[in-house]
Amino acid sequence: MGDGYLKRLARDLDRWIADGLVPAQNRQAILDSAAPSPRRGSAAGAAATLGAILLALAALSFVAANWSELPKLARFILILAALWASLGGAAAAFARGAPALGHALALLGAALFGAAIMLTAQTFNMSAFRNTGVLIWAAGALATALVIPSRPVLVLAAGVGALWAGLEAGNPFAPGPVWTYLALWAVTAAAALRLKSSITLHLLAAGLVVWIGHTLFETLGRFGSDTRYWLCAFILVSGALAMAASLALDRRIEGAGVLAGWMAWAAALGALALQGADFVGSDRAGPAIAYAIIAGVAFAAFAALSVWRTQRRTLERGPAVALLVAAAFVLAWPAITLNETAAEMTLGAVIFAGAAALVLTGSAPGRRFAGALGVTVFALQSLYVYANLFGGLLDTAAFFFVGGLLLMALSVGIGRWARRRGPAPAARSGDQP
Repeated sequence: MGDGYLKRLARDLDRWIADGLVPAQNRQAILDSAAPSPRRGSAAGAAATLGAILLALAALSFVAANWSELPKLARFILILAALWASLGGAAAAFARGAPALGHALALLGAALFGAAIMLTAQTFNMSAFRNTGVLIWAAGALATALVIPSRPVLVLAAGVGALWAGLEAGNPFAPGPVWTYLALWAVTAAAALRLKSSITLHLLAAGLVVWIGHTLFETLGRFGSDTRYWLCAFILVSGALAMAASLALDRRIEGAGVLAGWMAWAAALGALALQGADFVGSDRAGPAIAYAIIAGVAFAAFAALSVWRTQRRTLERGPAVALLVAAAFVLAWPAITLNETAAEMTLGAVIFAGAAALVLTGSAPGRRFAGALGVTVFALQSLYVYANLFGGLLDTAAFFFVGGLLLMALSVGIGRWARRRGPAPAARSGDQP
C-alpha cells in the first residue's frame, strides 16, 4: 500500500467519524494497521545488488580479456569456481541473517551461470546452441529464484526469458511465432505471484505485449502489404485480454491489474497507430481468412466479457456499449473500402468515442486508471488530428474551440450521468481498468 492509499484512507476515516460510522479513538489504530511495514536495509540491498552486477561484469571482462591464453580446463575451473563461490556465499549470507548480501550473491551466481553457458558454447563453437543456452539460463535463474527464494533473481529470469524469445523471433532457422515462450511466461508469472514481485509482473506483461505483436505479425503481416490486418487483430486481442484481466481484478486476483493496464495501453496505442497504417488492400485470401478467425474470436471474447462485467455491475452499461461499438468498428476496419481521408476521419471519431467511454468508466469509484487512459488517448488523438489536418492560425483556433466545446459537453454529460446513478458506492482498494 502506498502513500496515496493512506491519504485516501485518512480522508475516508475523517468522513466516517463525522458520520458516526467509526469511533474517533480508532482512527490512528486503523491507519497504523494499514501502513506498510518499514523496509529496513533497502539502501544496503540496492548497493549490494549493484555491487553484484559490477562483479559479474568484472568477471566477464577478465575472462574475456584472457580467454585466448587460458587452456580449456582452466576456463571451466575458473567459471565453475566463481559460480559455486557466489551460490555458496549466498547460502552463508542467508544463514547468518544478511538477506541483502544473500540476494546480491544469488543474483551474481545466476548471472555467472549464464556466462558459463555462453562461454562454454563459444569454447566448443556451438553457434546453433546459443539460443537454447539462453533458455537454459532462464530456466536455471528461475529455479534459483524459487529455491532461495529471491525476487532480484526472478527479475533476471524474466529478463533472460524475454531475451531468449527475442533471439528466437529473429532466428532465421526458427521462423514463425515463439510458442514455447508462453510456457516459460506462465511458469515465471506463477513464480512472480508466489514471490509477490511486482517488477517481474510488469516485465512479463510488457513481454507478453511484444510477443502478441510478433505472433500476429508472423501470422497475418507476412501475407501481404496491408498492415491493417495484424494491427486490428493486435487491438482486439489486447482488448480482450485487458477485459479478461479486468474481470479477474474484479475478483481481487493478484497481478490482474498489472496485466489489465499493459493490455489496455497496448490496445489504445494500437488504435492510434492504426491511423498511419498502410491503406492497401491485399490481393490474397490468406490474411482475410486468418484475420477473420483470430479477430472474430477476440471480438467474441471481448463482447462476452463486457456483457458479463455489465451484468455483475462492475462495468457501466453506457461505456460498455461504446467500447463494443469501437471494437466492432476495428473488427470491420480491414474490409472498409471508404475513401482514405473519409476512412481516417471515421476512425478518428471512433477513437474519440472510445476515449470518452474510458473517461466515463474512470468516473466510477476505484477506476482512475481507465479515466487516465481515456484522457491520454483523447489528448494524443487531438495532437494527431491537429498535426495532420490543421496548419493555419484560424484553423488552429477553430480546432481548439470545437475541442473545448466537446470537452465541456462531455463534462456536463458525466455530471448528469453521475447524478442519475445516485450516491457513489464505497471505493474498492486498488484502481481497476
